[in-house]
Amino acid sequence: MGRWSWDAWPAMPEPIAFGTVETAWGPMQLATTSRGILLIERGDDPGRLLDAALRRVPRAEPQAAPPGFADWLTGWIAGRRRDLPPVDLRGLSTFEAAVYQAVREIGWGDRATYGDIAMSVGRPGGARAVGGAMARCPIFPAVPCHRVVRAADGWSGWGTSGDARKRALLDREQR
Repeated sequence: MGRWSWDAWPAMPEPIAFGTVETAWGPMQLATTSRGILLIERGDDPGRLLDAALRRVPRAEPQAAPPGFADWLTGWIAGRRRDLPPVDLRGLSTFEAAVYQAVREIGWGDRATYGDIAMSVGRPGGARAVGGAMARCPIFPAVPCHRVVRAADGWSGWGTSGDARKRALLDREQR
Protein backbone atom coordinates (compact mmCIF):
# COMPACT_ATOMS: atom_id res chain seq x y z
CA MET A 1 0.00 0.00 0.00
CA GLY A 2 1.43 3.39 -1.03
CA ARG A 3 2.02 6.32 1.28
CA TRP A 4 -0.60 9.03 1.30
CA SER A 5 0.51 12.66 0.92
CA TRP A 6 -1.24 16.02 1.05
CA ASP A 7 0.76 16.93 -2.07
CA ALA A 8 -1.36 14.44 -4.00
CA TRP A 9 -4.56 16.18 -2.95
CA PRO A 10 -5.89 18.55 -5.62
CA ALA A 11 -5.48 22.19 -4.68
CA MET A 12 -8.74 24.00 -4.01
CA PRO A 13 -9.44 27.18 -5.94
CA GLU A 14 -8.57 30.25 -3.91
CA PRO A 15 -11.02 33.14 -3.83
CA ILE A 16 -9.72 36.49 -4.99
CA ALA A 17 -11.93 39.49 -4.27
CA PHE A 18 -11.70 42.26 -6.83
CA GLY A 19 -13.45 45.51 -7.51
CA THR A 20 -13.20 49.19 -8.26
CA VAL A 21 -12.26 51.59 -5.48
CA GLU A 22 -12.96 55.29 -5.92
CA THR A 23 -9.98 57.30 -4.66
CA ALA A 24 -8.74 60.89 -4.74
CA TRP A 25 -6.57 59.76 -7.69
CA GLY A 26 -9.59 58.42 -9.56
CA PRO A 27 -10.84 54.85 -9.88
CA MET A 28 -8.45 52.05 -9.00
CA GLN A 29 -8.78 48.29 -9.33
CA LEU A 30 -7.92 46.25 -6.25
CA ALA A 31 -7.52 42.48 -5.92
CA THR A 32 -7.05 40.83 -2.53
CA THR A 33 -6.61 37.34 -1.16
CA SER A 34 -6.66 35.95 2.35
CA ARG A 35 -2.93 36.84 2.51
CA GLY A 36 -3.32 40.53 1.63
CA ILE A 37 -3.27 42.84 -1.37
CA LEU A 38 -2.40 41.01 -4.57
CA LEU A 39 -2.74 43.79 -7.16
CA ILE A 40 -3.57 47.48 -7.48
CA GLU A 41 -4.12 49.12 -10.87
CA ARG A 42 -5.26 52.56 -11.91
CA GLY A 43 -8.38 52.82 -14.05
CA ASP A 44 -11.88 51.44 -14.10
CA ASP A 45 -11.45 48.33 -16.28
CA PRO A 46 -10.94 45.13 -14.25
CA GLY A 47 -9.85 43.08 -17.30
CA ARG A 48 -6.09 43.63 -16.97
CA LEU A 49 -6.26 43.17 -13.21
CA LEU A 50 -8.05 39.83 -13.55
CA ASP A 51 -5.61 38.58 -16.20
CA ALA A 52 -2.66 39.50 -13.97
CA ALA A 53 -4.32 37.91 -10.91
CA LEU A 54 -4.82 34.62 -12.75
CA ARG A 55 -1.19 34.63 -13.92
CA ARG A 56 0.00 35.16 -10.34
CA VAL A 57 -2.39 32.71 -8.69
CA PRO A 58 -3.38 30.19 -11.39
CA ARG A 59 -5.95 28.34 -9.25
CA ALA A 60 -7.69 31.57 -8.33
CA GLU A 61 -11.43 31.94 -8.26
CA PRO A 62 -12.15 35.63 -8.95
CA GLN A 63 -15.16 37.00 -7.09
CA ALA A 64 -16.60 40.40 -7.88
CA ALA A 65 -16.95 41.62 -4.32
CA PRO A 66 -15.81 44.56 -2.29
CA PRO A 67 -12.12 43.77 -1.88
CA GLY A 68 -10.50 43.92 1.51
CA PHE A 69 -8.27 46.89 2.20
CA ALA A 70 -10.36 49.33 0.14
CA ASP A 71 -10.58 51.61 3.18
CA TRP A 72 -6.82 51.41 3.58
CA LEU A 73 -6.25 52.37 -0.07
CA THR A 74 -8.57 55.37 -0.02
CA GLY A 75 -7.21 56.49 3.36
CA TRP A 76 -3.56 56.17 2.33
CA ILE A 77 -4.09 58.08 -0.89
CA ALA A 78 -5.96 60.81 0.99
CA GLY A 79 -3.10 61.08 3.49
CA ARG A 80 -5.08 59.78 6.47
CA ARG A 81 -3.10 56.53 6.85
CA ARG A 82 0.60 55.80 7.23
CA ASP A 83 0.50 52.05 7.83
CA LEU A 84 1.05 49.42 5.17
CA PRO A 85 -1.31 46.46 4.75
CA PRO A 86 -0.27 42.84 4.28
CA VAL A 87 0.56 41.93 0.69
CA ASP A 88 0.42 38.70 -1.28
CA LEU A 89 3.69 38.32 -3.21
CA ARG A 90 2.93 34.97 -4.85
CA GLY A 91 3.65 34.70 -8.53
CA LEU A 92 6.46 37.26 -8.46
CA SER A 93 10.11 36.44 -8.96
CA THR A 94 12.14 35.81 -5.83
CA PHE A 95 14.09 38.99 -6.57
CA GLU A 96 10.97 41.14 -7.01
CA ALA A 97 9.44 39.79 -3.80
CA ALA A 98 12.65 40.53 -1.88
CA VAL A 99 12.85 44.05 -3.33
CA TYR A 100 9.21 44.82 -2.49
CA GLN A 101 9.67 43.54 1.06
CA ALA A 102 12.79 45.70 1.47
CA VAL A 103 10.98 48.78 0.14
CA ARG A 104 8.10 48.17 2.57
CA GLU A 105 10.64 48.54 5.39
CA ILE A 106 11.44 52.15 4.42
CA GLY A 107 9.65 54.25 7.00
CA TRP A 108 7.24 57.14 6.43
CA GLY A 109 9.30 60.21 5.54
CA ASP A 110 12.45 58.19 4.85
CA ARG A 111 14.12 57.42 1.55
CA ALA A 112 16.50 54.76 0.28
CA THR A 113 18.51 54.58 -2.90
CA TYR A 114 18.21 51.88 -5.53
CA GLY A 115 21.70 50.78 -4.46
CA ASP A 116 20.64 50.57 -0.80
CA ILE A 117 17.79 48.25 -1.74
CA ALA A 118 20.06 46.17 -3.98
CA MET A 119 22.52 45.72 -1.11
CA SER A 120 19.75 44.81 1.33
CA VAL A 121 18.55 41.98 -0.92
CA GLY A 122 22.07 40.64 -1.49
CA ARG A 123 22.59 42.04 -4.99
CA PRO A 124 25.36 44.65 -4.73
CA GLY A 125 25.60 46.43 -8.05
CA GLY A 126 21.96 45.60 -8.78
CA ALA A 127 20.57 49.14 -8.59
CA ARG A 128 19.26 49.02 -12.18
CA ALA A 129 17.53 45.71 -11.53
CA VAL A 130 15.88 47.28 -8.48
CA GLY A 131 14.76 50.18 -10.69
CA GLY A 132 13.21 47.69 -13.10
CA ALA A 133 11.37 45.95 -10.27
CA MET A 134 10.09 49.33 -9.06
CA ALA A 135 8.83 50.18 -12.56
CA ARG A 136 6.89 46.87 -12.68
CA CYS A 137 5.53 47.01 -9.13
CA PRO A 138 1.95 45.70 -9.19
CA ILE A 139 1.00 46.81 -5.68
CA PHE A 140 1.86 50.49 -5.27
CA PRO A 141 1.18 52.13 -2.81
CA ALA A 142 1.22 49.02 -0.57
CA VAL A 143 4.86 48.96 -1.70
CA PRO A 144 5.85 52.65 -1.34
CA CYS A 145 8.02 52.86 -4.47
CA HIS A 146 8.13 56.65 -4.28
CA ARG A 147 10.54 56.36 -1.32
CA VAL A 148 13.27 54.87 -3.56
CA VAL A 149 15.53 57.45 -5.23
CA ARG A 150 18.80 57.72 -7.15
CA ALA A 151 21.97 58.10 -5.13
CA ALA A 152 23.32 60.83 -7.44
CA ASP A 153 20.62 63.42 -6.83
CA GLY A 154 18.10 61.99 -4.36
CA TRP A 155 15.43 61.89 -7.03
CA SER A 156 14.12 59.74 -9.82
CA GLY A 157 11.10 60.23 -11.99
CA TRP A 158 7.99 58.19 -12.45
CA GLY A 159 7.53 57.97 -16.18
CA THR A 160 5.63 60.57 -18.14
CA SER A 161 3.04 61.72 -15.60
CA GLY A 162 4.26 60.60 -12.21
CA ASP A 163 6.95 63.15 -11.31
CA ALA A 164 4.48 65.58 -9.75
CA ARG A 165 2.75 62.81 -7.82
CA LYS A 166 6.05 61.39 -6.52
CA ARG A 167 7.18 64.86 -5.42
CA ALA A 168 3.83 65.47 -3.70
CA LEU A 169 4.04 62.13 -1.85
CA LEU A 170 7.60 62.75 -0.70
CA ASP A 171 6.68 66.30 0.39
CA ARG A 172 3.61 65.03 2.25
CA GLU A 173 5.75 62.56 4.17
CA GLN A 174 8.19 65.30 5.21
CA ARG A 175 5.45 67.24 7.02
